[in-house]
Amino acid sequence: MVEKNQAEIILEKYAQRLGSKGKTRQLYLNYAKDFLEYSGAIFDRESIEKYLEHLRRSHHRSDGTVNFIFRLIRTMANRNNIEWPFNRGDSPQIREDRIKAPALDPTLIIEMIEAVKAKGDTAEKAFLAISTTYGARKEEMVELTDQEVNIKDQVLHIATKKHGRERTHLIPGEILPYLQGYDFSKPITESAVFMLWYRIEHLIGLQHTDQVGWHAIRRTLDTLLLESLPVTTVRMFLRWKKGTSSDMAFRYSAQRFVGREGTKTKVVGEYLEADTKVFNVHPFLKYWR
Repeated sequence: MVEKNQAEIILEKYAQRLGSKGKTRQLYLNYAKDFLEYSGAIFDRESIEKYLEHLRRSHHRSDGTVNFIFRLIRTMANRNNIEWPFNRGDSPQIREDRIKAPALDPTLIIEMIEAVKAKGDTAEKAFLAISTTYGARKEEMVELTDQEVNIKDQVLHIATKKHGRERTHLIPGEILPYLQGYDFSKPITESAVFMLWYRIEHLIGLQHTDQVGWHAIRRTLDTLLLESLPVTTVRMFLRWKKGTSSDMAFRYSAQRFVGREGTKTKVVGEYLEADTKVFNVHPFLKYWR
């Protein structure tokens, strides 16, 4: 019997509690294995920092990817009872020269939609539909449950991040079948949503570009909508922070109505008007038909 080396033992313990399956699981394991091979299975601060810099310089990994892999290495260390050499809050920071990140070419977004419709799984279809329709941030998509994605009433509630405006949207008929096909009652982690992006890139054979992920779609949607609509409508639709957002009139944009058949959630007032205007000129909705 061949004795396992230290790296194999560490990788095996990490894999035993890895909840992801299929392509996502393999991506996690590939990242873990690459670090172990590069560092010689050494988890000191110097080795980890050298590996992260290697990812940036040799593989041109984005700050978001580097941060994700840093957390993956930390999880692998914890599962093997290896002392972690970093303090709380020591995770890699986004560099100042990387803050102004690019949007994604609209033709690539259309290509993604067509590829996911033809070959994607239910998760890829659901989250790409939400991203391309509402410009949802990754952190916002993680929060979605079967209560927020209300198929019965055809509304979707987004609990915004970055101090934005909490918002309930209409679900247009174009994407309804793709949301129906996914089980939102099962929690999804930010890392899993992050990996969905890589899987979609892989579907269209797109090499990953630094700083390009889910947020790039939001930037593109913002840019294209501003060509057809007033800035106030676009800001309202994309849930940007508003000075009067604490006003009750804005907080109650989506109201629950009680009728003979029970309670129904509706989008009303200026938010209903904003959704309707946006969907009429939306650059990507028609590709989901």
